[in-house]
Amino acid sequence: MAKTTLDPDLLKKIVETSRKETQYVREQVSKRASRLSISSAAAQILWAKELGIGTAHALRRAPDPVKNEVRDELRSGAESPPLAKPRASLRRATRPRAKQLDRATVGYVLQDEELRARCVDLIVAPKHHDRALREATTVLEDRVKKLSGINGMTAVPLFGKALNPDPTKAVLVVSDEKEGQAGIYHICLGVMEAFRNKTHHNLSNSFTQVDAMKFCGFVDTLLAVLAIAKVYSVRI
Repeated sequence: MAKTTLDPDLLKKIVETSRKETQYVREQVSKRASRLSISSAAAQILWAKELGIGTAHALRRAPDPVKNEVRDELRSGAESPPLAKPRASLRRATRPRAKQLDRATVGYVLQDEELRARCVDLIVAPKHHDRALREATTVLEDRVKKLSGINGMTAVPLFGKALNPDPTKAVLVVSDEKEGQAGIYHICLGVMEAFRNKTHHNLSNSFTQVDAMKFCGFVDTLLAVLAIAKVYSVRI
């Protein structure tokens, strides 16, 4: 396990959010790191994400080993199989009425600061939730442009160059293994082709508030993966 120091800015935010003493927070970070067998810096970032604290800047400053630990823990959490629903609940023909989402709930779920700032109002709005999908895909495309430094391209060629399925050719490398790199590439491209084009060129009233929340949450996951990508110069 790599010996790394805690990010002081992130430590301060955790102390303020949790309302605990600095020493207590340090001890809890150490315990989390020991339990997960990762560095304290990675454990600190993961705890901050749980508290709804933006971690993009801390991730960018972190050394590659810490980024890899955070990425692996996020992936292992995403890959955990959901609990099976009782068979009786699956037989219910009517869909339960969803509760109205509030700003606090949406803001807690969305960890990316830019996505949260631009989409919370659109998700909690009473109607026109296709706007949330439109804005979320724009944030995703803009993030790939900013991280890669590639401009002047539409989504398909942009993603093909920035997130090339071959990690030896990609500008943003999320995995050194071809399968992992190709997976993120195809997911991001699929999101743009399946949802961005539909919502950018047409207005739709078919998306509910829950649809908007689930979609923005998925984009938030993709942005978290991109945040810890290795960035290379544009490759020929």
